[in-house]
Amino acid sequence: MALMESHIHSKVLGMEMPVNVILPQEKQPYSKNGKLLKVLWLLHGGSGDESAWIRMSNIERYAVEYGIAVIAPGGLNSCFTDMEHGGKFYTYMTEELPVILQQIFPLLSSEREDNYIAGYSNGGYGCLRVGLARPDLYAAIGAFSAGDKADVPFVNDGSRKARGRIEVFGDGEIKGTDHDIKYLAIKAMQSHEKLPRIFHACGSLDPWLDLNEIIRDFFTEHNTFDYTYYMEDGYGHTWDFWEMEIVRFLKSLHVKIENNKYIRL
Repeated sequence: MALMESHIHSKVLGMEMPVNVILPQEKQPYSKNGKLLKVLWLLHGGSGDESAWIRMSNIERYAVEYGIAVIAPGGLNSCFTDMEHGGKFYTYMTEELPVILQQIFPLLSSEREDNYIAGYSNGGYGCLRVGLARPDLYAAIGAFSAGDKADVPFVNDGSRKARGRIEVFGDGEIKGTDHDIKYLAIKAMQSHEKLPRIFHACGSLDPWLDLNEIIRDFFTEHNTFDYTYYMEDGYGHTWDFWEMEIVRFLKSLHVKIENNKYIRL
C-alpha cells in the first residue's frame, strides 16, 4: 500500500490544495478496462480536513483489504459545493481534480462504474451534493450522518455559525437551488442519466437525526433510486459510527478478495 500526501495547484480555486491518495500495491480488483483501479473518493466533515479519514479510521487497511484506491481531498469549510462567497469546490471536485489525478496516477479508472464517493457529516452532505449533481461520474454514494442543508433553519444573528452559512450558501433561501439535495435528486431523475446507488446511515443518538430522516423519507418516497438506509442504535455523530459504516459501504460495492479472486458480495 502506498500513501501519498500531495499538494496540487487548482486553477479553479486559485490556490494550492492538499489531497491524500492511497494506492494498494497488491490484490488489485482491476476494472473491466484492464489494470485500472476502482476509486473511492472520501470527503471530510466540517471540523476535519483531508487527513481525517487517514488519522481517524482504518481506511488504509481497508484499501488493501478491498483492493481499492482511496482519494481524500481537502475541502476546507465548503461542504464541497460552489460557495456563494468563496471557492467553487463542487467545480473543482467534478471537473478539475479527477482529471489532474488521473494524469498523475494513470492506474486510476475514470469509468463511472469504477468510481464511488462517500463522506461523513458535512462531507456526507457534500457527497450527496456532488454525486446527485453528476450522476454520470459515480456508481454509488455513501452518506454517513448526512442531512440536507436546505432543511436547516437559518437565522442571520451575526453569530459565527451564521457567518459561516452565509459564506457557503449566502443569506437567502437555498431550497430549489443547487445547494438543495432533494432538488438535485429530482433533477437527476428527470435527466434520464443512470442513477447512483445511495447508501445512507445515521446513528440513533446523532443530534441531527431528524435531518437524516427527512432525507430518508424523501428517497423512500421517490423509489426510483436504489436507496438503502441504516439507523444504528446507540451511536452518535462520532468516528465509532463512521468507521463501522465505511466498512458496510465498502462491502456493498462488491469488491472483496476471496481465494485470491474478487467476488461480488
